[in-house]
Amino acid sequence: MDEGAEAVVDEIKNYFEARYISACESSWRILAFPTHYRSTPVENLTFHLEGEQPVIYKEGDSVESVLARVQNSKTMFLAWFYCCERYPEARDLTYAELPTRFVYDGKQKEWNPRKKGFAIGRLAPVSPSSGQKYFLRVLLNKVRGPRCYDDIKTVEGIVHPSYEDACYKLGLLDDDKEYIEGLKECSFWASSDYVRKLFGNMLLSGCLSTPKLVWEATTDILSEDILYIERKKRHNPGKKLHLIELIFNFMDYLKS
Repeated sequence: MDEGAEAVVDEIKNYFEARYISACESSWRILAFPTHYRSTPVENLTFHLEGEQPVIYKEGDSVESVLARVQNSKTMFLAWFYCCERYPEARDLTYAELPTRFVYDGKQKEWNPRKKGFAIGRLAPVSPSSGQKYFLRVLLNKVRGPRCYDDIKTVEGIVHPSYEDACYKLGLLDDDKEYIEGLKECSFWASSDYVRKLFGNMLLSGCLSTPKLVWEATTDILSEDILYIERKKRHNPGKKLHLIELIFNFMDYLKS
C-alpha cells in the first residue's frame, strides 16, 4: 500500500471471513426460517416523580420561567392521568397495559384509543437505589386508573405519605423480619460497634425493604453503648438522649 493512501475497510467482507456458523444457525438457514422480522412493537413508558419531569431550557433563562415551564409541561406519564379521567376503559388498565388499547400522540402529548394494531408497554428500568422513584415503578405494575399522584399512593382509601409505604401496605415488599432477628441474635455475642457496622452494611447493600422499621425495632441494640458512653461523659447516669442526639451520635460511631 502506498504511503498516504487511505486504507479501505470492508466491514462486510471482514464479517464473512471471520464469522462462525453454529449447527443451530445452519439448520435454521437450511430450513429457510426467517432471520429478520418485527413482531409486537414495544412502547417504552417513561415516568417521573411529582414535579420532576424533564424540562428543556436555554442558558440565560430565568429560574421563574423554567419553573413555570415545569408547571405547564406535559409528559407521557401525566397524559396517562388525563386519559384515565377522559376514558372509562383506561381505568381498568395499569400503565404498562395502556399501550394495548391506547396510542400515544407525541405531538399532542395525549393518549388516544387504539383503532388498529397491537403493542405492549415496558416501564423504563430504575435502580433500587433510586429511592421513591423505584417504589413508584413497583406500584405502576399494580395500580389501575389513577388520576393523580395521590391515587397511586392510596391503599384501602388511605393516602400514604410515600410510595414505599404504599408498597409495604400492599405486601409488595419484604417485612425485613430476618434482618431484625439477625441483628438481635448478633447482639448476644458481638459488641454494639460490630452490630452497628453490620446494620451499616445492610443499608449500603440496599437489602432492607424498609430501613426505618428495622431502625425502630433495633434502636436500643444499636445504641446501647452510645447511651452508656454519653452518660459517662456528662457525669449523668440518668441522662436520656433525645432521638436526634442519638442519631447524630450513632452516625459518628458508624463512621469510626
